[in-house]
Amino acid sequence: FVSAQNHRPKNVQAALRAKWEGTPLLLEAGELLSREWKDLYWDFVDGWLQHQNNIAESHSAKGCLSEIVKYGRSFLSEHLAAMFEFSLMLRSASPRLVLYRQLAQESLSSFPLTDEAVTSAADGLDLDSDCKTGDRKPDPLLVGVNPKSPGGKCCWVDTGGSLFFDTVELVGWLQTLNDFSVDLFHQPELFEFDHVYLGSNTSSPIAILYGALGTECFRELHGLLVKAAKEGKIKYVVRPVLPSGCESKSSHCVPLGSRDPVNLGGYGVELALKNMEYKAMDDSMIKKSVTLEDPHTEDLNQEVRGFIFSKILERKPELSSEIMAFRDSLLSSSVSDTLEVWELKDLGHQTAQKIVHASDPLQAMQEINQNFPSVVASLSRMKVNDSIKDEILANQRMVPPGKSLMALNGALINIEDIDLYRLFDLVHQDLSLADQFSKVKIRG
Repeated sequence: FVSAQNHRPKNVQAALRAKWEGTPLLLEAGELLSREWKDLYWDFVDGWLQHQNNIAESHSAKGCLSEIVKYGRSFLSEHLAAMFEFSLMLRSASPRLVLYRQLAQESLSSFPLTDEAVTSAADGLDLDSDCKTGDRKPDPLLVGVNPKSPGGKCCWVDTGGSLFFDTVELVGWLQTLNDFSVDLFHQPELFEFDHVYLGSNTSSPIAILYGALGTECFRELHGLLVKAAKEGKIKYVVRPVLPSGCESKSSHCVPLGSRDPVNLGGYGVELALKNMEYKAMDDSMIKKSVTLEDPHTEDLNQEVRGFIFSKILERKPELSSEIMAFRDSLLSSSVSDTLEVWELKDLGHQTAQKIVHASDPLQAMQEINQNFPSVVASLSRMKVNDSIKDEILANQRMVPPGKSLMALNGALINIEDIDLYRLFDLVHQDLSLADQFSKVKIRG
């Protein structure tokens, strides 16, 4: 216990959580594939219905996530598959599922369940779990709250004029389509983002399935509706929703992501901590210690006061802690050095060279920015390569002084307007275009 306390990390981790309940990662994967190509959504649904039987029930959450990512990547080329996985980790499709939840809630509120319907549906309902979930007070700050399972049912079909919760009712309605004319005034409204089955007849009555891939009711209703769509009887639409209380009635990988809040990626968080107390103390006897670099993460080939510590560590690896302490001491002592004006004339070039030649340039840039007064002396003694000077001069001809420039494949980007999601979209557009070129046998 004491050892665990001593090794507890001292850094502070902050996260921004979305104002909606978690959404299933399996359903998010389907939404991401539909953005690539509408057909991929239906390929994903049909394939998963066959594939889910091969997934072991003993899979952990990590194993389920691995299966979802692996299966989703199988539909895409290498580069688009990497973007798919990155977007899934960002949870960028979660807001779309929240929108489906709102539409599902509107669908249920249009046709309130009667007492008879509730009683007949309660036979297979787990009352204990429903009571437990019902005891929780809803968070007033949440948006797009997940609708509760209507009468214990996890799927339903909305035709605009009525709701069907089981296959018997749905089959009866499908049989009457040939006998009666369609009431176009009670057709449900469709949107551009809706998943419309490819073989559907656009002039046929609309049937919207609300449910989650991976539940038994989805498998049954989906099979009936696909058959009816192929026969030209209906225009089949799916809106993926996993109602609250249906997690236990789905396969074990389906609820993954719905039980935990969604963390928002791509947003910066600043913790402004300030001590308002003023303390007077003599710091002349305090040993200055500036630990700038880790031998495992930083390039130690750069000279510090005449020493190249990478070679010293190779010869004496058993003294790595003492050698790094000596290096820190050299860097710390450089703080008190007085630099002449002429020593600062190439400081910008020397700093750029230090970053470019580091094994991890981003890490080196961060350390130099955060500890610049401590390393300025060692930087000023670095010999600048002519290639660095030439490249900097060439860049200065294009970029005005004091300005920054960012380009993606040669296309200029407005730095003030860019964020993670816009950058992701730009990269995705380029990769999608490259993917189309590769399909017509144009080499990379």
